Order: sequence, then structure tokens, then C-alpha cells
Amino acid sequence: MSEQPAMSQQPDMNQQPDMSRQPIEVSPLIYRLADSIVLIGVRTGEHGEEPLYTDVSGSLCAVAYTDPEEIRRDLPEGYRLFQITVPELLAQLPRAAGLIINPRAASPVLVAAEERDVVIAAGLPFPAGAYIKVKAGADPQPRLLAAALPRIEAMAAVRRLYLTRYRVADAREKILVVYEVDGVPGADTAAADAMVAAAADIALADPMQIVALGDVPDDLREVILADVEPCYVRPGLRG
Repeated sequence: MSEQPAMSQQPDMNQQPDMSRQPIEVSPLIYRLADSIVLIGVRTGEHGEEPLYTDVSGSLCAVAYTDPEEIRRDLPEGYRLFQITVPELLAQLPRAAGLIINPRAASPVLVAAEERDVVIAAGLPFPAGAYIKVKAGADPQPRLLAAALPRIEAMAAVRRLYLTRYRVADAREKILVVYEVDGVPGADTAAADAMVAAAADIALADPMQIVALGDVPDDLREVILADVEPCYVRPGLRG
């Protein structure tokens, strides 16, 4: 890299990714990368919001940082800081673009265009093939529950709510919120939104994953149903 990353350029939407490199192997490091939050520079261009791009060995790459001071030094005029997860950023880039993280580091992290899908898939709540550990037992979160329960109790469609912890490979351990709702349109979104709002109310520091019970893989769902006491059960609910 040069001393200053190249100014943002409009990516060629028809450019094809360089397929000469072999796809990265799925290793525990992929899950840590997919769980990362980065800082990027963003400006408003002809096609909406555009991140800062640079050229890496002839390939177009968005530029991201983990150090706020470093990105402030490199950020060109007209760009503003924006925080985003790595999978979210990758999903929004043009097909031919990759990503470089911490370009001034001795060993920057490079995700080539053809490697993006692997990282995005690793960022799912329960990535296929990953070692996933769910805590056998509830995770007491009194402040979170105090903020969430009034919202949950007001929703007739919510049947049960579970709180525990889980980890994907060597990514961060997270609070796992699992909700069970009736098959009513909008109930899933409402339950998830209630937990997000509750977490925001208390400025929850721990990372949190919110999923519907039906979206939990069978083997992990068995652990939750057998070993995690629900923190909320709808009055009058049986079975």
C-alpha cells in the first residue's frame, strides 16, 4: 500500500472477479472475521452511499479499519465514519470488489471478491459445518429482562422466551435470545424488535443474537428445550 489509500472510485459493475486465487479455507479464523465490526469511510455519490475503495494488486477493494485513529488519519475529505459488521459490508459491495482491513498493518486482512460468500456464510447465526456450543442452562440477564418483559408481555403472539449463551467456533460468545411465537404475520419481527429495543434501552454491552426457535438447528434446539428454562411463558400456555 502507498502512504495514502486511493480515493474512492466508482466500481465497474461489469468487472469480473479474479478467479486465479483459490478460495480461502473455512477455518475458525473465518468465524472470528465474520463476527468482526469495522469502521469504513462513506460518502454520498451518484449511486447513493459509497465506501472508500483502493486498488490491491489490480483488484478493487473496499477499505476498512479497526482503529478509529488510523482511519481518521487516512480518511479523505468528504467522507464520514460508519460502523458496520464485515458480513454486512461484504454483502453490499459490487460483485467484483473485495475488502482489505487495516491496510497499514504488517499483515492486512484481505477478502478477495471470490472469497466473500464464504465469509458472509460464516456470519450466519448457525453456520453450516461450524462447531457451535450452546450453554446448558439459562443466562441471567436481569437488566435486559426488566427492559424486555413489558414489551414481550404485551404481545399476545409470543409463547416463550429463552435466554442463554452460545459461541460459534472461536468467535465472541454471545447472549442467545430464542423466541417462540404463534404463526401470526409480523410476530417474528415484533418479538425480535422488542429485544433489540430493550438492549438499546440499557445500552447492553454484550453481543446478542436473536433467533426464532424454529430457526435453531435441530440438535441445538434439543439442548435449549431440555436444558434452558424459559424466562417467559405466556400465561395459560400448556405443553
